[in-house]
Amino acid sequence: MVIADQKAEDTVKRVMVTTMRKKKSQTVVVHDALPPLQQGQIRMRVDKVGLSANNMFYAQMGEAPFLKFFSVYPVESRPELANVPAWGSGTIVASANPDFEVGEHYRGFLHMANVVQMKAKRTADGFVAYGGNRDKLNRAYNGFIKVRDEKSPFHGTGSKADLATVAAPGALSGFILCELLRMNAFYGGDSIVLTSASSKLSLAIAFLLKAEREQGTLKRVIGYSSPNNVEFVRSTGLFDDVLTYDQELPSDSSLKPVLIDVAGDASIYRRIHKRLAKGLAVGGTHSRAKSSTFAAFGPSGLLKMIGSMVAPPAVGKWLDKNLHPPLEMFFAPTVMTQLVARWGKNVLDEKCDAALAAFVDAALDNRWITVVRAESTGTIQSEYRRIVEGTVPPSEAIIVSLADGEPAHTTKSPVVAVG
Repeated sequence: MVIADQKAEDTVKRVMVTTMRKKKSQTVVVHDALPPLQQGQIRMRVDKVGLSANNMFYAQMGEAPFLKFFSVYPVESRPELANVPAWGSGTIVASANPDFEVGEHYRGFLHMANVVQMKAKRTADGFVAYGGNRDKLNRAYNGFIKVRDEKSPFHGTGSKADLATVAAPGALSGFILCELLRMNAFYGGDSIVLTSASSKLSLAIAFLLKAEREQGTLKRVIGYSSPNNVEFVRSTGLFDDVLTYDQELPSDSSLKPVLIDVAGDASIYRRIHKRLAKGLAVGGTHSRAKSSTFAAFGPSGLLKMIGSMVAPPAVGKWLDKNLHPPLEMFFAPTVMTQLVARWGKNVLDEKCDAALAAFVDAALDNRWITVVRAESTGTIQSEYRRIVEGTVPPSEAIIVSLADGEPAHTTKSPVVAVG
C-alpha cells in the first residue's frame, strides 16, 4: 500500500489506527478509501508521526471544549471511533490547489494513518488547514511548517530526524515555557520543580535552563519521577535533586520554587502549593490520577485559561497583565504570539529549531534515548498500548509510519551521535 505520486482525481486506500471514544486504551484498525480531491485540497502521505505521553493529553482532551482534538481527523463512518492526533511530517502526493506542488514536505498535526487530505491555504512558512471541524481548533494546531533545507532538525531520515519528530512537542513546548519563565523573571522564584521528570518535555526544560543554573539565577532544578524512572533521570545529570512522588521537597526554607506540572496530578500540587512562587499546569501524563491539576484552578485561573483559548487578543493581553493566579494553565499558542511580537516569526522559528536540535544532539551524544520504529498496524497498536499503560521507558522514542506498507516488525535504530 505504497502512497506514491497521484492525480487529484484518484481515490486512495487509507489505513488508520483509531481509538474507541469511550475506552481510549482500545484501538481499532480501519481500512477505507479517501475520495478524489476537491478544489483547494491537497493530499499528503504521512511519512511518520511520533508517539509519546503527549498523545495521552490529546486523547484525554479529545472532546474538551475549546480544544476538540478529535475534530481534526474525524472518523465519519464510525462515530464511536476517534483519531488521536500526533505531530509528524508528510509529503504532498497529489494537489488540487494551484499553490502547492507534489513533493513538498511539511510537519504538523497528523495522526496514525498512511495518508490525509485537507483544504490548505498558503502562509509565509507553510500552510494552514481549514474547513469543517478544523475551524473549531486553535490556529496553532492547524498550521503546517515547510521543511525546507538541511538546517532543519526534521530534515532527512535517521535517528536525528526521528528523535526530532518525537521530541518536538515536548522540546518545543519546553523552549516556549522557558521563555515564559524568563519573560516573567521566574515569577519571583529561584528554583524549578518538574513533575514527570523523565518526559521529553521536562528533560528539555531542565536542559534548556542549564545556563540559569550555572549563572546562579536558579538555585535548584528538582525533578519528580516514578521509582522505575528515577535512575534514568539521575543519569542525565540535568537535575540537582530527583525525588519519587512520595518524597517532600528539600527542607531548605529559603527556596521559592516554580512548579511545572507535566504529570497533571492535583495531589502533588495540593501537597506543596504553600511552598510555591507559582504553579503552571502543562500536561496530564498521570492518566490515572484521582484528580487533575486542571481541577485545582481557582476562579481567576479558570478565567485566565478560558481567556487564553477563546478571547480576542486584546482581552487575553489584559487578562495576562491583570490576573496572577497561583496556579494557571500554560497555553503555548498564547506565549508564541507574545514571542512573535517580540522577535518576529522567522527569529522565533530559528530559535525553536536551534533549541530542538541542541536537545536532540545531547540526547544522542549522551545515549539517553533509542529510537523505536513501528511500521505495521499490529506493532503500532502494541506501541500505543504501551503509551497508554505508561510502560514505555523514557529511554525510548517511538516513531510510527505506515507510508510504505506494513512490514510486520518493529525495529530499534542504533543510538549514534549525529553531527
